[in-house]
Amino acid sequence: MKRKIFTLCVALFTAISTFAASPAGSYDEELHGASHKSMRLKHQVDITAGFIAGGKLNTKDFGKVDTNLARPFLDVVYGARFNKFLFAGLGVGVQYAYGDCDLVHLFSVPSPETWGVVALPLYANVKGYYPVSRLVAPYITLGIGHNFVLASNFSAGGYGKIKGGLFCKFGAGLTIGNFNLSLGLASQSLKWINPEGGTNFSAGNNAGYIEVGVTF
Repeated sequence: MKRKIFTLCVALFTAISTFAASPAGSYDEELHGASHKSMRLKHQVDITAGFIAGGKLNTKDFGKVDTNLARPFLDVVYGARFNKFLFAGLGVGVQYAYGDCDLVHLFSVPSPETWGVVALPLYANVKGYYPVSRLVAPYITLGIGHNFVLASNFSAGGYGKIKGGLFCKFGAGLTIGNFNLSLGLASQSLKWINPEGGTNFSAGNNAGYIEVGVTF
């Protein structure tokens, strides 16, 4: 499952880059005239806040676990806008997972009743824009990286550790002026390591997300 998700993310990453980079010259000429100079590379910062729905844990040995891994998040992405169509940069964020987390009935070992996990995703991000006016531009976005767990109530309660893994987020959005809104799918993997050092489970989580933000 992880390999399929990673392969899909890489394919989308490549497709976005190709789509976004190719039409820049012709679009500039059509919108502003043949004498208009191509837009120079400039720095861009995206700050977004959003929410990832709970979804389910897709475990290798136990199938899909019906548990709520809801996560509000805040992300900052810094990079370069190469032209009106293509942006690439690096993102860092913070997530807080909460919701029902009673796993004892599946693994016959104690677990917290609720999630309490603070994680930091670090990822590469590419966006492909298609401006329809000076202020409005639909776009597609893709981020690929790793999700690092900083703290959890598993460790604090003596239940072992939660470790992060592959992080992938892709979706579609709309920029209006300096504001943006996007919807998409977030996918990430995690492990529950018991106090003895063994792995209780490895799982992936796929869930929808919504985010709003500003661009500088």
